[in-house]
Parts: sequence; structure tokens; C-alpha cells
Amino acid sequence: MRLPFGLTKSSILVLDSLAHDGPMYPQEIADKVGLAPRTVTLALRNLLKLNLCRKVANFQDMRKPLYHADIERIRKLEREIDIWRTLASVRARG
Repeated sequence: MRLPFGLTKSSILVLDSLAHDGPMYPQEIADKVGLAPRTVTLALRNLLKLNLCRKVANFQDMRKPLYHADIERIRKLEREIDIWRTLASVRARG
């Protein structure tokens, strides 16, 4: 199921985990969220396209890149969603 802005449920779970728990590598995210590693990889790819997270080199282990949530972009997205909800309720009443 696709949600607004091209997000999937798995993308939202991954983004929420990154936003609350800080930078993690894909296997760590999969273990924490309970999703398959491939699902996490696809979710991260989707989040990168939407500029909701960024990939950073992990200098302790270069095979495991770290992913960071872009908190500013998330807040902007939340405001846009709130605006769309408001507009939808105004149109429904009118």
C-alpha cells in the first residue's frame, strides 16, 4: 500500500526508527524493526530518493554504511501533511 509522497508502511517504520534511535546500519534497522533486510534496503532507497534520510560512511566498518534521518525534512513533510488534512476537511464540509 502506498501512502502520500510515495512512502510505504515499511519506509515509515524505518524512518521512525532512524528518527527516534539515531544513525544505524541496515541490518541493525532490520533487527530493531522486525523487517527482512531486503525490505529495509528498499525502504532506505525510497527514503534516500525523497531526501528523508542520508547515507554516511561508517569509519569503524566501511561495509556497513550508517543512515541518518533528516529531521528538518521530516518536520517539513509533517507540516505538508497537516496542511493537506486541513484542506481535505474544508473541502469535505463545503
